[in-house]
Amino acid sequence: MNALSGNQADLLARFYGQELSPISLNKIARDRIWNSFKRSKIIEQEAVLLASCPALVSELHKSIDSGKNIQSAVFSECVYAQTLANHFQLPVFRNQTVDPLEIDSEYSLSLKSMGLVPRYTYSNYDSSMVLVQAGGSGGVDSALISKKDNKFFTIEFKEPGAKTTEADLPKYGEDGFLQPTELFKSKHPQFASMVEEQFAKNLNYFARQGSNVNDFSMESLKSAVNSNYQGLKFADTICTEDRSGKLTMIPSDEIDKWARLEGEVRPAGRNSYKAWTRKDLSQQITSRGGQIVNKVVSAPLASLSASKPRGGTGTSRYKIGSLYFVRSENVEVRGQFVNFNIDDVRQLIPTITAKMFFENLDSNEVRDYYKVRP
Repeated sequence: MNALSGNQADLLARFYGQELSPISLNKIARDRIWNSFKRSKIIEQEAVLLASCPALVSELHKSIDSGKNIQSAVFSECVYAQTLANHFQLPVFRNQTVDPLEIDSEYSLSLKSMGLVPRYTYSNYDSSMVLVQAGGSGGVDSALISKKDNKFFTIEFKEPGAKTTEADLPKYGEDGFLQPTELFKSKHPQFASMVEEQFAKNLNYFARQGSNVNDFSMESLKSAVNSNYQGLKFADTICTEDRSGKLTMIPSDEIDKWARLEGEVRPAGRNSYKAWTRKDLSQQITSRGGQIVNKVVSAPLASLSASKPRGGTGTSRYKIGSLYFVRSENVEVRGQFVNFNIDDVRQLIPTITAKMFFENLDSNEVRDYYKVRP
């Protein structure tokens, strides 16, 4: 066992120093509510859910108001935060957008410096202990503030099967080969070993389009997960649920001791940019029976793949192979052919991530390993 930091040892002692807590809403129940909500946009048994997990009800209403689907990970984050609040006897819930709890300036500065934007808070009646459930893409999920002894802990919530961070890789050239850059390695040092391994294997995105890359050494995966929360996105510990549905806490730099690890490069990731490998794009169009005249593409409709919006109906985009697409509003359909400007074609940027799976996790074993007794 590596030496724990002072914060890690303190937080684990607080957490495991009392009886373990079952998740307030188990995975089966979460999936049922999530699937039902996706279909109907109706919150089942809202009054009951509001009493057990008010943050989740708030997120569901946000989804209705915005018209955007809610992710299953948001369900878990709200439920884990509520369970942790119950575990530490923090019964006072506040939605920071409508009923904010004033957080002492010193702690507010700490939250801000770490990219944590308070969304919900859970506190005891005198607000001497506060759990902050945070937003913001640059920060971790939560912070626990103990004013009596001036302690500030950061905590990340993770589902039993989850990614660490998914980072955009550098753009490749017309040859399709991965080219790691110093800028990428400085921004995402946790992935340096994984990237160097694929660079040494001459990873070519054009050759691997349509399939993900998963061959990584265990050493590079350990480096990726154990250092993921040691940089700007810093967490003392992560919280997940074990195989019996109990909330479990582990040090963020010892994930490999408790999880099965995998790695993945996706040649076609989540984000897109204006197509930059124009030579390959032109070949993709012509190989599908299309032609380009003065930047206007004419191609058989059947040669493109229509995609529905996530959780919706109709067509949101037309895919040209797995790496390129054009949004439907930029496409003119004329019978069996389509026309669009080649400048409107988007190209998906490749991404890299490490994954952790806690299917065999036992919170009692974790507690015993770190020698904490209730």
